[in-house]
Amino acid sequence: MPKNKITLKYLPGKKPVKDKLGRRLFVHAPELTYKFSSCFWQSKNNEINKKIKRKNCQIVVLTPHQDDVTQEIYKSLKHKPLGKYPVATTIEQEFPDGELKILIENEAVNAQSIYIIASILNERDFSRVRKVADHYQNTLGAKFVTLICPHLGSAREDKNVTPKGEYEPSVTSIRSEIGSLSVFVNRMIVVEPHSSTTQTCAALFGIPLAPISPWKLMIDELNKKTKINPDNWIVLRPDDGRNLATIHIQNYLKIPSVSFDKVRLSGQAVSIFKLSSQEQQLIKNKACLVYDDEASTMGTIYAIADALQGYGAKSLAVCLVHCKFTPGWENRIKHPLFSIILGTDSRQPIGNINITENIEIISLEPLLREIIEADIEGINFWKDKEFKEMILQE
Repeated sequence: MPKNKITLKYLPGKKPVKDKLGRRLFVHAPELTYKFSSCFWQSKNNEINKKIKRKNCQIVVLTPHQDDVTQEIYKSLKHKPLGKYPVATTIEQEFPDGELKILIENEAVNAQSIYIIASILNERDFSRVRKVADHYQNTLGAKFVTLICPHLGSAREDKNVTPKGEYEPSVTSIRSEIGSLSVFVNRMIVVEPHSSTTQTCAALFGIPLAPISPWKLMIDELNKKTKINPDNWIVLRPDDGRNLATIHIQNYLKIPSVSFDKVRLSGQAVSIFKLSSQEQQLIKNKACLVYDDEASTMGTIYAIADALQGYGAKSLAVCLVHCKFTPGWENRIKHPLFSIILGTDSRQPIGNINITENIEIISLEPLLREIIEADIEGINFWKDKEFKEMILQE
């Protein structure tokens, strides 16, 4: 583990532990305290305020993937820039041997603070970020680089312990990838990270990371389309990772919630979803709502829909932040219980999203603009009245 002068503060039971052989175990996704994260972010805010003028900044949108929000935010910033300089982007040329040449279009030589917007899908995208951040810091002399990720990949392997509690020699990809960024990136803002491991790994390398959830953006859009009646709706808690967002949704809509117990059978990709008898009665003939961070094969959401159908639920509205859509999703998305499915343009889907008519995409562009505007003003997201409800921490 990298040396760090900062003493990290973990929630009870969420600190990595060592076994008898000295191996560091991530039994649960490690999670920092709300207070520590707020103070950590503010310390970097104070450093920025002392060294530069925050409005002396440029936003750089990396060459976007097809159909993701970086296209929309680039068009928005070209029409109405934020900061002192016009928006920049990258022009990329790949050589036959796979080497990548990157040129910066509209670079601001005198910008002291740089915001890089990149939807990171794979290791190649991490490399693109490193090269652009290095250019601004070590060629142009920028003082601070903030990476904003509408989607951050390589985050699923956040534990190295099997369901039986045994050590598993699996690498922690997100830790190594963030470590590779730490030479060039000073802060990170990530939309709906897969788990708290992402923020913890960033902190291990001295990078404060703000985990921002678009739950309110999505729920407001859902409410426009369905007119949620508190008497007839139930919100579901699909797993621990999304419980914080679900609690916010429950309080915001003033509707009750139920929690599924998800059990993965050893050695099989099978999940069982169960509700107590009291909860089963609660959802009977009700419209249900589930919010989840990512849809891959849609196996989890489909299993929930099957269970709800058996319990007599009326319908299921689905909010999915990251639409990954790997093979299998195209059949599962047709479950008869689904009344509406909302996704965002946080990333380029793997599957062809145009083959189905029952999913609607919400753009994260307004949220990204709001985040950048707020940060240029120097707010602390954990203490701001509006943003603190979007922070995925307790």
